[in-house]
Amino acid sequence: MCFCSCFLCVVVFPGRVVRWNGLRKAPTIFVMSLLRPDSVAVIGASHEEHKVGHMIFRNLLTQGFKGKVYAVNPKGGKILDHEVFASISVIPGPLDTAVIATPAAAVCALAEECGKKGVKTLVVISSGFREIGVDGKAVEEKLKSIAERYAMRLVGPNSLGYMRPSIGLNASFANRLPQAGSVALISQSGALADAFIDRSAAIGLRLSFFVSLGNKVTMDECDFLELCEKDPETKVIGLYLEGIVDGSRFLALTERIGRTKPIVLLKGGITEKGRQAASSHTGALAGTDAAVEAICAQSSILRAHSTRQFLDLLRTLSQQPPLLSDRIAIVTNAGGPGVLATDAAEREGLLVPSLSPEHASALAKQLPPSASVKNPVDVLGDALADRYEYALNAVAQDRNIDGALVILTPQIMTPAKEVAEAVIRVEQRYPLFPVIGCFMGGEGVREAIATLHAHGIPNFSCPESAMNVFASLRQMHQAPGKRPVPPNAARAAKAGRILAGSNGLLNEERTQELLALYKIPLPQGRVAKTADAAVKIAREIGYPVVAKVSSKDILHKMDKGGVIIHLTSDAQVRSAFAKIMKSVQSKAPKARVAGMLIQQSLPPGNEFIVGAIRDETAGHLVMAGLGGIYTELFKDTSFRVAPVSVEQAYRMLTTLKSWKLLLGLRGKPQLNIDALAALVSTVSRLVKECPQIREIDLNPVLVTEKDLTILDAKVVAGK
Repeated sequence: MCFCSCFLCVVVFPGRVVRWNGLRKAPTIFVMSLLRPDSVAVIGASHEEHKVGHMIFRNLLTQGFKGKVYAVNPKGGKILDHEVFASISVIPGPLDTAVIATPAAAVCALAEECGKKGVKTLVVISSGFREIGVDGKAVEEKLKSIAERYAMRLVGPNSLGYMRPSIGLNASFANRLPQAGSVALISQSGALADAFIDRSAAIGLRLSFFVSLGNKVTMDECDFLELCEKDPETKVIGLYLEGIVDGSRFLALTERIGRTKPIVLLKGGITEKGRQAASSHTGALAGTDAAVEAICAQSSILRAHSTRQFLDLLRTLSQQPPLLSDRIAIVTNAGGPGVLATDAAEREGLLVPSLSPEHASALAKQLPPSASVKNPVDVLGDALADRYEYALNAVAQDRNIDGALVILTPQIMTPAKEVAEAVIRVEQRYPLFPVIGCFMGGEGVREAIATLHAHGIPNFSCPESAMNVFASLRQMHQAPGKRPVPPNAARAAKAGRILAGSNGLLNEERTQELLALYKIPLPQGRVAKTADAAVKIAREIGYPVVAKVSSKDILHKMDKGGVIIHLTSDAQVRSAFAKIMKSVQSKAPKARVAGMLIQQSLPPGNEFIVGAIRDETAGHLVMAGLGGIYTELFKDTSFRVAPVSVEQAYRMLTTLKSWKLLLGLRGKPQLNIDALAALVSTVSRLVKECPQIREIDLNPVLVTEKDLTILDAKVVAGK
C-alpha cells in the first residue's frame, strides 16, 4: 500500500456529475455517525507500529476520543492492550464508523461485511484504485456499488482520514489533532492538509473538522459543504481542490452557504488544457481556470492563490468580524511601515481616511506633540503600551473608521508583549471592530505574537499580507447581486427549432434568426452567391458596406483575407467579391464557401467582445472584455457562470482593466454601459436556454455613447 505522495496525485473526472447523495437522504444519521460517532472500528489495525492501521488505532485511543474503539485483524491477539476482533461481524453491538486500512484487493469484501453489520460511515484509507489505472477503476466502481447498496456514506478511497478535534477524534494517520475551533478543512490532498494541520498551532488556526476527500467515489466536496453548513461548530470553510465534480451544484451551494459561512478556496491543477481545443476567441481566453474564477466571483468565495494566503484567510476569517466599510486606520510606531501599509491599502481598494476632528483632537492631548494623529496614526518609536491603547481606543470610537491595523517594530524601548496585551484589551472592548496585528521582526516579537494568537488576533509579518486579508474581511460584508430571471421555456423551444440538426459553425441566416429571437442587434446584411447579387444587396442596404466570406469552415475570416470594409460603390463591391474569393481559395482551399455576406457598415466605436463557452464542469460561461484586434493581445476579460442578471453583468464590467474606457477617458463621454451589461445578460440567458450551443463570439461589439452594435457574430453548436 502507498500512503505518501499518492495523496497529491488524485485523478478527477469532472464530467461525472450524476452523484448518489447520501447526505441529503439521511442528514441527521450521517452527521452523527461522522461528526459524533459512538463507536469506531479500525479494520487492518496492525501490531507493527510503523503500519498505518496501527497509527490510526493509536490516534483514536490516545487523543481524547471517548467513544468505543475496536481493532479488527484476522490475526487476533491484542494491540495496545486492547482485544483484536477477527472480523467486524463479531464486534458486539452497533457500529457507527469503520476505517479500512488494508491492501486494496481486500477492501470490497471488507466493505460488504461493513454493510451487513450496519456501518453508517465507511472511511477507506487504502490506495490502489482509480489512481493506478483501468484495473483500479474497476475495483473502485465495485466499491461504490457496495456502498450504495447498503446506504453507507463512503469517504475515499485513497484518503488520509478525518478529524473532529472537539471530541478528540483523530481517525487519520496524521500525527496529532489540531486545537478545536471553528474552521472546517476539506482537502483533496491528504498530505498537503497534514502539513497545514502541523502548522496550525504556530499560526493560531483552530479546526472544527477535517476530511481528506481522496478519490471522491460517493462523497465529494459538495456533500461535505452541506455537512459543514449544518455543523454548528463550523464558522469558516477551507477547500483545497484539484477538480470540482459538479460545478452547477457547487455554485448553488457556495452561493447559499457563503452568505453565512465564509468559504476560502485554494485550487490546484490549473493548466492550459482547456484552451487547446478552443476554436473561438472566447474559448481561447477561457482556459480551465475561468470557470473557477467565475464561480468564486458569483458565490463570494474568497480565492487564495498560495498556501500562505489560504492559511492567512482561514485564521483571520475565523477570528475577526467583517469589515463593514472600506475605511481602516493604521496605528504604527514607525513611519516606513505605515507608508507601506497605506500603499498596500490603496492597492487592495481600501481607504485610509483622516480621523474625525473630535477624535483627532482628543487623541492629540494623549500623545506627544511630535506624534501624528492623522491616518496613519504614528505613536512614535519610543511608544509604550499606553500610547497604543490611546490610539486604538480613538480609532475604534471614530465613525469614520471600521477596522485597524496595528504595526509594531521592536525597538530597544518597545515593550512588545505589553503592547499586545493593550491590543487585546481594545479588541475585547470593541468585539465588532476588526483588529489585525503586524508585529514585525523575529525574536523580539515572538512572545507578543504568541499572545495575540492565543486571544484570536491574527498577526502578519508584513503590512501587504495584512491588507490583503482586510480586503477579504470587507468582501464578507458585500451583498450578492440580483438573481437572473428564470429561463423562458417558449423562447427556448423556438431557439431549439432554429438550432435543430446544427453541428459546427452556424451559417449567417441561422445566426441572424437566433440572435433576432433574443433581440440581439446585428447590422443589416444578406449572403450573395455572385458579384451581381452582392451589388444588388449593397444598393438595397445603402453604402458604405462590408464584405465577408460566408463559410462554415472559416471561423476567423480576417486570417484568410475574408473581410474588406468600407466599400462605397458598385465597382468596389465587385472588386472585393473577386479579391476575397481568390484569397480564400489560396489560404483555405478545402473550405466550403456559400457566398459573400454583404453587411451594413457602421461608424467606428470602442470595440468590446461578448461571448460564451460550454464548460464541462460549470456549464456555460459568459464572457465580456476588450474586443476587436486587442482581444487576445491584452486578454482583458471577465467570466461568469450563466445565467447572470444585468446587475451581475454590470459588476463583471467593473472588473475589466478597460472599465475606465467605458467610463470615458480624457474628457470623452461615457459609453453606453447599460446596453453592454444588458447584452452580456442576454447572451447568458441564450446559452442557458440553448444547451446545444458550444461557443458564441460577438466580436467586435461597437459601443458608443448612445448605441451598441455587433459587427460579427459566430455561433458554434453541437456536442
